Amino acid sequence: MMWTEVTDNAVIEKLMSDYGGFHDSCIVSISYESGSFVDAKGAMGDGTSDEHTVSLIVHSQWGKPLELFFSGVRRCNITGFRESYFCDIFGATLMFRTDLLGKTRDDRLIVWADCENFDPKTYTERYPFDNGYEATYIIAERLKYRFLDKEGE
Repeated sequence: MMWTEVTDNAVIEKLMSDYGGFHDSCIVSISYESGSFVDAKGAMGDGTSDEHTVSLIVHSQWGKPLELFFSGVRRCNITGFRESYFCDIFGATLMFRTDLLGKTRDDRLIVWADCENFDPKTYTERYPFDNGYEATYIIAERLKYRFLDKEGE
């Protein structure tokens, strides 16, 4: 399957439209790689920005499985099992932000979250860890995606 780079808001709008805003979907798997390693002499290798990646597989009741591939991952928050909650995604956030790395930097980052109206700047202030509401979200430098066949390939 071919990858589509998320380069601008038009690509975001198309993906959100094609996937129904992620309504009636769920996260099937998440895989993180850092690019870090320890070599044979015990020296630590840190990995480059591009090597910090997350692959996210999402299934929908309305369409093909979808793989989102983030590189240059700056933050990844995964919410696991919660009592009395469904795993359904009813709507997602996908947007570019240029205000997340401090007042003197305007690096464009991409934000994906499994809830609508997610704001990464105020999320941790509004929703502390133990309040029962948590979002799975990823903030990264780049995103590409592809639709998979029904078997996930």
